[in-house]
Amino acid sequence: MCGIIGYSGQRKPLPILLDGLSRLEYRGYDSAGIAIIDGESLTIEKKEGKLQVLKDHLVDKEINGNIGIGHTRWATHGVPSDENAHPHYDNNQDFAIIHNGIIENYAEMKEVLLNENYEFKSETDTEVVAVELSRQWTGNLLETVCNVAKGLEGTYALVVITIKDPETIVAGRMMSPLVLGVGEDEVFLASDSAAILEHTNKMIFLENGDFVEIKNGQYQLFDIDMNEITREVQLIDWEVSEAEKSGHDHFMYKEILEQSEVIERTITGRLELGSEQIPIDLEHAKKFEKIWIVACGTAYHAGLFGKDLFEKVLGIPVSVELASEFRYREPIVGKNDLGIVISQSGETMDTIAATELLKDNGSHVLALVNVVGSSLARMADSVLYLHVGPEIGVASTKAYLGMLVGQLLLAKHWDEFNKLETSFDEISELPFLIKKALECEPQIKEISKSINDKKDIYFIGRGLDYALAAEGALKLKEISYLHAEALAAGELKHGTLALIEKGTPVVVTASQHHLLDKTTSNVQEVKARGAYVIAIGDNSSKKLQDISDNYVTLPEASEMLSTIISIIPLQFIAYHVANLNGESIDQPRNLAKSVTVE
Repeated sequence: MCGIIGYSGQRKPLPILLDGLSRLEYRGYDSAGIAIIDGESLTIEKKEGKLQVLKDHLVDKEINGNIGIGHTRWATHGVPSDENAHPHYDNNQDFAIIHNGIIENYAEMKEVLLNENYEFKSETDTEVVAVELSRQWTGNLLETVCNVAKGLEGTYALVVITIKDPETIVAGRMMSPLVLGVGEDEVFLASDSAAILEHTNKMIFLENGDFVEIKNGQYQLFDIDMNEITREVQLIDWEVSEAEKSGHDHFMYKEILEQSEVIERTITGRLELGSEQIPIDLEHAKKFEKIWIVACGTAYHAGLFGKDLFEKVLGIPVSVELASEFRYREPIVGKNDLGIVISQSGETMDTIAATELLKDNGSHVLALVNVVGSSLARMADSVLYLHVGPEIGVASTKAYLGMLVGQLLLAKHWDEFNKLETSFDEISELPFLIKKALECEPQIKEISKSINDKKDIYFIGRGLDYALAAEGALKLKEISYLHAEALAAGELKHGTLALIEKGTPVVVTASQHHLLDKTTSNVQEVKARGAYVIAIGDNSSKKLQDISDNYVTLPEASEMLSTIISIIPLQFIAYHVANLNGESIDQPRNLAKSVTVE
């Protein structure tokens, strides 16, 4: 949440900052701002609203200088407004600061400063830090920032500039992501490597407690006590084009279409027993007594899919936990347990906290993440990267599919007795099956015209299809703002059936061939109450096809693979309903891509 960009070098900062913010706007779009130093002049410009409002405001402005910082905001403290937008500054406008995170003790700090007659113009926690920097100024920016940081409680990625030291940027992080990009005599800062990838593919992922001093396009790393440290420079193999729309109207649409290509990368090198890209082999997996799958939102729904797979192949209990609740209920975690933590960004705050609990209790932690060098990747004992490339749309599509396939690969490598009834050769056909499934789009566009004006939509399924139903409902809610609810199909008659009336849309996924008769019976129950039924399956159920108002036929595949490709029509339903309703698909209200606060 919130996007940070910074630059030091020989080029003019403003175009670099605005371009970087464009690539970071998925992290927050309540307001945006920049601060640039030119000699002894500090220019701060910030505006409520999406980034385009700031761009329009700056269109005729010439702002020179060689260092600058920028920010796009997802509001926590204070409503979206010009005053609450970042960068924030001190009473004399000597310091400018941008921040991602939450300072939990800001109210106590503010009370002290108010008693000393300092003034505040915003409702934010960040402004308190800006004023405190002025109060504690030592004559050295790095020293001042580190001193102030020692008194902060909570989470932060901070980037600070000041006209008192006009050639210097100082940044530091604690639990909020911050990436250093290393170029030729220039240095970049960002919340996400995708924001600066067009300038350099050499990245340093700062760790908790790291601070960096940047001068004249060079950098030096320190800990909070100002001891010099070193961090590995990593090469990012993503293409710049992967973080662009490439002619499409929305990132989400582009990312749906990319899924065949990116899943090819996810499975490459992982389809033979003994592959070094599978971090835990069968012999190791058989020693675990329990598996905890911990995640949030879309990643949690992916975990519901994994639960069935891992219990089937290993014969041990698997618990799928919401990361935001996990550490507060004192779970009984053992040293012989495996914790599987799932996150696209690898920076999800609740999942990071849950990972710490798992590690504190001696569990082996395996991270399924997409971003190389992310916090979860560094914390985990083992890592399985999704390799789906940068995902910009707030509503996850290709990363979710990567999470399903990543877990399938793990389970297949642990599948000693072929309980999954799916071979590596069949898994190798997934990219082709996904490409064929994408051909359902014209039919989905027509179906969407029948449901985009409905207020309530229900998604049902049995077994693994329920996990898909949960994700399908979430996708629709996220970007269309329609009420959508997912249920295990057999649960309809235990309450929700009371809400079904003539014309109520019910979407059913029917990939579980062994449950088709039961699922069909549940569909007959909603049809008897007048529901408008949209079913998704293959040609194996003539009965379900006959009673559905619309039937989306997917390519023939084994049951496990059929389940995976069934998500594609659900993604298209969410996209086309939202598009028909004119919603902001890539930037849904109140949401941000990477949830780095609790």
